[in-house]
Amino acid sequence: MAAADMAMIVAISAALGGFKPMSTVSLNINFMRAVRKGDVLITARVLRMGRNLVFGEVELFDEAGNMAVHATTTYALLD
Repeated sequence: MAAADMAMIVAISAALGGFKPMSTVSLNINFMRAVRKGDVLITARVLRMGRNLVFGEVELFDEAGNMAVHATTTYALLD
C-alpha cells in the first residue's frame, strides 16, 4: 500500500509540475497475487485532476509482467 500511495504522489506531482501539499483521502487496493521475489514495476496515472481532488489509478506488476496489485485513489490538494 505504501508503494502505491507514494507512486501516486509522484504522478500527481509530475502532473502539477512540482510537489504541492496533499493528503490521501481514499486508497482502495486489491491484492491479486503475491510478489515473492524479483523486481516490481509500478505504474500510476492521474485519471482526473480537479481544483481540490485528484483521482488516480495504480498498478503493480511482478517480474513476469503479471498484475499483482490494482488500486484506485483520491487525494485532496492542500493550499
